[in-house]
Amino acid sequence: MRHELNLWVAGGDLRQAKLAELLAADGHTVHTWALEGHGPLAGVHAEEDPAGAELADCMILPLPAEEEGGLLHAPLSDRPRPLEELLAPLRPGQLVCAGMVGPALTALAAEQGLVLQDYFAREELAVANAVPTALANGH
Repeated sequence: MRHELNLWVAGGDLRQAKLAELLAADGHTVHTWALEGHGPLAGVHAEEDPAGAELADCMILPLPAEEEGGLLHAPLSDRPRPLEELLAPLRPGQLVCAGMVGPALTALAAEQGLVLQDYFAREELAVANAVPTALANGH
């Protein structure tokens, strides 16, 4: 039996936008936040307010997850997005997946009792990412 999830994809670049579309195509309910600069995404609910995120099975943040000053890495957003604004509606025990987690996100997640998983810390992702990163940097 297939289990459909309520997923939130927040911030990031074209990779996050594509992830949102792929998850929706797989039959999940997908909400995005801070991706408005991309335009409409197929099958995805673009949200202006993160208030509904308390119902999410998982909040998926980009790689890297944060910028200096406690901001979400959100180059496709029309304004700076504080991590605190995004995480405030979440309830203790909620799952947040992010890449290259920094100190601001770590502290906020701990304060709220969130389950924070750094997917970039997984060896299989780090190894798989090494080749395209090296090629992109001319090595």
